[in-house]
Amino acid sequence: MLVFYVDEFGQHGLSVVEGSEPPSLKRGCSPWFVLAAVGVRSSSRMPLAEAIAKLKGRHFGDAYTDQAWSGTEIKGRYLRELIEGVPSGHGAGLPSGYAALDSKQAAVALVRDLDILLAKFRPLLFAVAVDKVRVLEMGAKGQPPLGAAYAYLMQRVARTMEDLHNGDGAILVADQQHEHEQLFRSGEINRVRDHFNQSLWRQPNYNVVLDKPLWIDTELSTWDREIIQLADLVAYTVGWCVEHGKPPTGPSFLWDRISSLMAIHWGTGRIESGGFAIEVYLTL
Repeated sequence: MLVFYVDEFGQHGLSVVEGSEPPSLKRGCSPWFVLAAVGVRSSSRMPLAEAIAKLKGRHFGDAYTDQAWSGTEIKGRYLRELIEGVPSGHGAGLPSGYAALDSKQAAVALVRDLDILLAKFRPLLFAVAVDKVRVLEMGAKGQPPLGAAYAYLMQRVARTMEDLHNGDGAILVADQQHEHEQLFRSGEINRVRDHFNQSLWRQPNYNVVLDKPLWIDTELSTWDREIIQLADLVAYTVGWCVEHGKPPTGPSFLWDRISSLMAIHWGTGRIESGGFAIEVYLTL
C-alpha cells in the first residue's frame, strides 16, 4: 500500500469583498490554495519516520526531546525565516525549539540534510493548486477550492495506482481539520469529483484509494506526524511558485529536489499538469 501524506498552503475559503462586482477576494485572502501529497510505501513508513526523528534530534538537540513536538515542527515558512530572514507569518514567530538553530549555517545544514533525506527515500509528490481568482470569475461553474483540490488529488492518485502499482491500494493521511472532514462526511467530494470526471476519456478506478483520508492527531501519531512535515514543505514551495509565477531560488524551498520528485503527466511525460493547475486547477 502507498500512504499519501497531505498538507495545504493558503486558505481554501472564498472570502469576498462585500458588494464587489465582479466579486473580488478580501485583502489578505490568498489567491491560491495548494494541496500537496507525499506518497511513500507503507513498508517505508517506519524507516522514514525514524530518519526524520534522527535528523531533528541532530539539529534541534535537547529541544527535540525535552519540548512539545510543536516546538521543533519543520515547516517551509520557518525554514525561510531562518535562512532568508522573511517573517514566518501568523503572528507567532518561530517555535521555541528553533532557538537551537542559532546561525544561518545551522539552518542551511538542516535544509541540506532534508534534501539528502528526500533523495534517499524518493517519495512520490503531487501538488494541486487552485486559482481562486479564476474560480470567482467562473461564477456558478466554479467548484469550491477545497473540493476541487481533493478531487484532483484523488484522481491523480487513482490513475497512478492503476498504471504503476496495479493490485496495490492507497490511503490519504492528513491532520485533523473539521472542514476537510465535513467535505467527505457530507458527500460533497463525490459531487465535485463526478463533475471533473465528466471531461475525462478514461474514468479513474477510485476503488484503489480509500474513500476518505485518515485524520491523525499529531499528539499521538508519532510516526505520521514526522512524515507529514514533508507535505508542508512541498505545499509551501509550490504555493510560492504559483503565487510568483516562477520557481523559487532560495535554499529553504528545496525546489530542485521537490521538482525532481513530482509525478509526471501520463499524456505529456512532463511534470507540468501532473498535479498543478494553471488556469483554474493546476497540477504539478
